[in-house]
Amino acid sequence: MKWTKDILDKAKSLKDQDLSYPKIAEKLNKEFYISVSASSVNHALNDYIRGNYHFDQFKSKDTQSNSKHEHRDKQGNIQSIDFDVKFEDFRKLSGKKPEDILRFAGYADTENWVLSNITNNDWSVTNGDGQRYWNHQIKFIAKPKTGLSLEEQLSLLSDNVKPFVFQENQAFLKHRTNLVIPLADLHFGITAFEDVQDKLKEILSIIKRGFNQIVIVQLSDLLHSDQINHSQTVKATQLDDVDMPKAIHDAEKFMFTLIEAAYQNGNDLRVKYVGGNHDFDLGYMFEEMLKIKYPQVDIDVNNGYRNAFTVGKSVGLLIGHGDMGKTKLPMLFATEYPDIWSQSTYREILTGHYHKEQVEDDYGVVLHQLGTPKKTDPYEAKNGYTMSHKKMQLFEYDDETLKDIHYI
Repeated sequence: MKWTKDILDKAKSLKDQDLSYPKIAEKLNKEFYISVSASSVNHALNDYIRGNYHFDQFKSKDTQSNSKHEHRDKQGNIQSIDFDVKFEDFRKLSGKKPEDILRFAGYADTENWVLSNITNNDWSVTNGDGQRYWNHQIKFIAKPKTGLSLEEQLSLLSDNVKPFVFQENQAFLKHRTNLVIPLADLHFGITAFEDVQDKLKEILSIIKRGFNQIVIVQLSDLLHSDQINHSQTVKATQLDDVDMPKAIHDAEKFMFTLIEAAYQNGNDLRVKYVGGNHDFDLGYMFEEMLKIKYPQVDIDVNNGYRNAFTVGKSVGLLIGHGDMGKTKLPMLFATEYPDIWSQSTYREILTGHYHKEQVEDDYGVVLHQLGTPKKTDPYEAKNGYTMSHKKMQLFEYDDETLKDIHYI
């Protein structure tokens, strides 16, 4: 066994704390993965104090420099790093979080990198003198972050949001029909405001006819990603990268215009929301922002997968994104919202998720799966999900039943 400076320094430090040689030997064996006796510690430490060790005569594996090999793609993204490190240095890290690994690998600007696929390997080697050394290898994939920092993400949906004060409008009391505007799978990020601007104009032309009740139904996946600095769903499924700050601003422009027009052309405006698989968290925060901006509007913010409400006197509607419990929705409507179910003369369920229109009339309820106007994304193009019509639907009810569907 050859004594290294690190081991002897540790031994001396423990001895200075008045630990016995058996205790020192126990701690050294555990920390440095060696096997020494109390007597060996005694003799080695005495020789070290007398200056009998000359460490420049050899260079142990543990004192060699870290070795790093980067593999990058054509865009400059780090695909993987083989990083052979000094085992003792890495073992002493306070944590093994992604930012710790990046910092240890020499990337001090940890805020600018996204780390994934981390693999750690330990192995030992023994030299000709019988001395055992440990090595540690880290492999990971890193990509430069795009977009905003965490603090900027949190402030993006709340800073500079000033309440919008509506002027009371009593011009539409005579109108007796009600309009439900379901927004399903707009996927801003893939979809730009310019892509749906004409459809918004059509919606506004219908709104301006005037209605008793107007309900804007947010069926989720308004935003393509649930993260801002990189694109992924709620369950961390990786998506094609999109510009999420722009996506949020496009969604704001669309929703602000829609809400303000609806308020001015109806007696009663409500906004309903359910969570979806792409933007559950950001979608919730978006609704909270709308509630701050429009305090005069009844905005129902919740973190649920289903929601139900009444339109007119006896039209019962259940809404859900469509990714959860779709086949059970009629009975879930009756079970979870028995008051609305029992008092309704017409019952309908509105969902999205599948990006195509489908209608079923069964179990005492009409289940209407809605299409989407979103652009075809690379995943859909690759798998051939390109044959559905790009459209939206607006539903017009009187107090008791469906009267019309406006296709946009």
